Amino acid sequence: MASLQYATNLQPVVFSPEGKGIYDGFPLRDIVYTHVIFGFSATNKHNMPMGDVVKQFQAFIHQAPPNISVPQLAEALGVDDPRRITDLFMYGWTPDPNGFGRHALAASAAAESMLPHESGKNAVTTVFAITAIFATLAVGLRIWSREVLSMKLMIHDWFMILGYFLSLVYGIISVIHAAELMPAVTVWDLTWNTYAEVQKYQTILSALYPVPLFLIKSSLLLFYLQLCPSYPSERRSIFRTAIYGTFIFILVTAISNLFVILLQCERVDYWNEELETRCNLNPKMSQIILGAIGVVTDMLMWLMPLPLVWKLKLGRRENFLAVITFGLGAVVCVVGAFRLNAIQQYGYVTDGRVLTSIVNLLTIVELNLAIICASAPAIRALILHYIPRVLTAYSQRNSKTSSKGSKRKDDEEQTTYTIQVGINVVGRGDSPTTPSPSRELGGNTDEGPVPAESSKRSASPPGILRKLA
Repeated sequence: MASLQYATNLQPVVFSPEGKGIYDGFPLRDIVYTHVIFGFSATNKHNMPMGDVVKQFQAFIHQAPPNISVPQLAEALGVDDPRRITDLFMYGWTPDPNGFGRHALAASAAAESMLPHESGKNAVTTVFAITAIFATLAVGLRIWSREVLSMKLMIHDWFMILGYFLSLVYGIISVIHAAELMPAVTVWDLTWNTYAEVQKYQTILSALYPVPLFLIKSSLLLFYLQLCPSYPSERRSIFRTAIYGTFIFILVTAISNLFVILLQCERVDYWNEELETRCNLNPKMSQIILGAIGVVTDMLMWLMPLPLVWKLKLGRRENFLAVITFGLGAVVCVVGAFRLNAIQQYGYVTDGRVLTSIVNLLTIVELNLAIICASAPAIRALILHYIPRVLTAYSQRNSKTSSKGSKRKDDEEQTTYTIQVGINVVGRGDSPTTPSPSRELGGNTDEGPVPAESSKRSASPPGILRKLA
């Protein structure tokens, strides 16, 4: 069976007074399988809870003779095609009183009162609403920052905007998925139609997840490219190589994730042919491996700009603020690790409960936090523009020291780089300079340094002015 081929039973459930975690010799795994097999096969009862289907059919079989015919079984179970009964025979179920399948059916029906019965929770809707509001605010402030400081949106902003809209799509589908599980999350309390809808939405979400994540990470990498110094240096070469290498890695991971989801079973809509469809890949293990790779890339992208920031000659407060601005991605790493653990514990059908909404909840938090953290530099620059005293670290003492030491010359690094986080990184030139209003923010520019005389005639935007180490 496709949906249960790699299902696991992590927690023991006690059915018998002896406390062996079994009922009449059958473990919980067999109980779950029995409900799904008969729930799917009873095509005329797909709107009935699978537990009721099992109990009704067991009541009929208990009184039926061993030589009952296939058409009689089909009518009693409620199937539209006798082929469904022969499919049951293939899975070991026969009306033989001594057969394994008949005993499993009896055990499943008798265990109904001892099985857990849980309803779903509305946490996904609440979490999505809260995180989506903050993500929308972050993207809005990011766009405002670009319009004020750059007069245009850059390519990494468009990547982020597209990733933001796709994350909203993911959240909306997750809310629909969670709503299907509100009445019940246990297999025996679900109708087959609900169970199939849950499997369909989960497949869509699994295929969609890598796309917004790739766009958000690509946006951040494109932003990092603008932090690279424009003059040739070993540091610049290493940084750019790391950026391009990470981009290729996350692109391959996203494509691999998509193909794994689409090709893991013989047919994508496996819920329409549950018994006949075979899965060649373990979907749960695939998601764990791809999720672990995602956490590793999150850590790489978090650590990548920190050496560049630490190379700046900044004070304690300046270093702290700069590291916090870039290091907010550590929060995303933590959430990604929690999501990975949730896939291991709650992914797919575990202990008869469909708890994939927990994984979706953490995915929503991960995507929206990634959007917020990636937009933090632009938001900080906007704050510095309108409220310079909030985060300014350029004290009067440092200003005087900078003006006194402005006579030092170094032709190799006589260029000004303005990082779009409110940190003005100044090369070893005559004095701290300011880019002209028409000049695009970032290190990738062909213009030369702006003369110090020009900077005196225009007000310098607030920021952290320091010399490169």
